[in-house]
Amino acid sequence: MSRSGRIAAILLLAAVAGTAYADDPDRVPSGSPADPPVLRWYYNPHGEPAWLDGEGRKRVEEAIEAWAPCGVRFEFAGETDQSPGLRDGRNVIGWDAGLGPGQRAITKTMMKRDGKVVERDVAFNSSRAEFRLHPRLLRKVMMHEFGHVLGLKHSPDCRDVMSLGADCRRVAPDELPLVPTENDLERCRASTGPS
Repeated sequence: MSRSGRIAAILLLAAVAGTAYADDPDRVPSGSPADPPVLRWYYNPHGEPAWLDGEGRKRVEEAIEAWAPCGVRFEFAGETDQSPGLRDGRNVIGWDAGLGPGQRAITKTMMKRDGKVVERDVAFNSSRAEFRLHPRLLRKVMMHEFGHVLGLKHSPDCRDVMSLGADCRRVAPDELPLVPTENDLERCRASTGPS
């Protein structure tokens, strides 16, 4: 192949690689096939409960880190004033006192017409007094929602972080899992992850 042909091929590959992430600005391309995918996220502290004393982002980071064995790396990209649930191309984590009754949190997945995920936002219900009374419950809910961010659906196994509380017998807050179970992690590794 001629020098000009090689340059054209390199430019074409660069253009294709660039478009692969053009619609997904918060997914960072890996340096090599062995590198874990990186999912950028933003934190909106507006509405964070006062009892967290400014520790909301730290709690989010701890819950995210629990998913590290799945093989996906989350990267904090900064604070934002954008609310979770707005289609802005950013994975925004934040608080919403206006979630429905009984709703502890919600993960909103925004997709394009072709089914490609554009972003996944998470809103935690800042009006839930049970989170202040039971910090372990808040951690479990956070881990559960980040499982949805990774593409996981609910698990029928009530021991899993990804179980749906309404489908399981009531568990005392101090018995809730603090990390994803091996079943959660196996399901995560088998999923396509954040697309």
